[in-house]
Amino acid sequence: MAMTGLLINGRFLSRPATGVDRTASELVRALERRRQAGAPFTLSIAVPADGPADEEIRRRLALGQDCAIHRSHFRGYAWEQLVLAFVARRDSLVSLCNMGPVLRRRQLVLIHDTQVHDVPESYNRAFRLTYRLLQPWLARRAQSIATVSQHSAQRLQHHGIGGARHFAVLPNGIDHFDAIAADEAILPRLGLMPGGYLLAIGAKARHKNIAMLIAAYRAWSGHKPPLVLVGAPWPEIEQNAPDLIWTDRVSDGELKALYSGARLFLLPSLTEGFGLPALEAMACGCPVLTSHAGALSECCGDAAAYCAPDDAPGWTATMVQLADQPQKLATMRKAGLAQAALFRWDVTAALMLRLLDETALSAPGAQPDICLAQG
Repeated sequence: MAMTGLLINGRFLSRPATGVDRTASELVRALERRRQAGAPFTLSIAVPADGPADEEIRRRLALGQDCAIHRSHFRGYAWEQLVLAFVARRDSLVSLCNMGPVLRRRQLVLIHDTQVHDVPESYNRAFRLTYRLLQPWLARRAQSIATVSQHSAQRLQHHGIGGARHFAVLPNGIDHFDAIAADEAILPRLGLMPGGYLLAIGAKARHKNIAMLIAAYRAWSGHKPPLVLVGAPWPEIEQNAPDLIWTDRVSDGELKALYSGARLFLLPSLTEGFGLPALEAMACGCPVLTSHAGALSECCGDAAAYCAPDDAPGWTATMVQLADQPQKLATMRKAGLAQAALFRWDVTAALMLRLLDETALSAPGAQPDICLAQG
């Protein structure tokens, strides 16, 4: 059987981790597990100058010592577009974070969403221009293209990203949370009791819609549980309000403890390419109230409660109603655990390898005995 090589675009290792970067890390770890179990491919990674040290990369991605790490003196878009395109050219490049070198055809690109087109005000001008210039070209040239949900596939086609090409769907997994130990110390540090607070991710990007959520929460009259917002406080939001608690940056263990102890997790986004925070909350046994937007209903199914993202009175009423219905919350908790269990990184890695197989077999001069997905 022929052996083939996969080269990971490791630019995601050189910046603070986002949800997209988490996807890349977990998929690389899942690929390495399959390789170590005997799947017939080699795995290596290329990183820019500001990437971590080799041993830190191996630790973070659980890579074996036989996985080559290609380093460079360049960084950023210059490295990705002008250097990475020519690294280990016999290997199939795997770019998992929306962007890759447009000069390299032998490449799988995972484009997560169309937020830069649908909610452009969430991004700065340089970011918008870069994505609008490079991403459509990249999606037309890359040998394989994929996204994380049917919703994102439809939006990418709507915006003409990749022309008329078909996007394979490689959903996120959620089982990385199984291995994280909850750091319960964060609850007393913030003055919280299990089951005694609501939780949201306090990201400031426009499409996260947190300003609406805060307004809806403040319209809740009478006694109410505090709203905990994960992230740094916004200067324009009153900091002395006793009902709003900002956490600043938290560790994975602290986030898991916050999910596990919350009465309800709130995700009011205007759009999401997938909805990883909702499934993380479900995996921790936390009921979820989210919006009818983006891929959220596709990912959360019947396990979540829903409101329209622009219906602030509806959010207020639903929060009040759910917070006082322990039996309903228990039912949602059970349904959420079952829903989250459907999303596994090893399954997504197998789908990715099958996509690479199919692309290799359909390419000119392909060798029919290459089968990455077995094992």
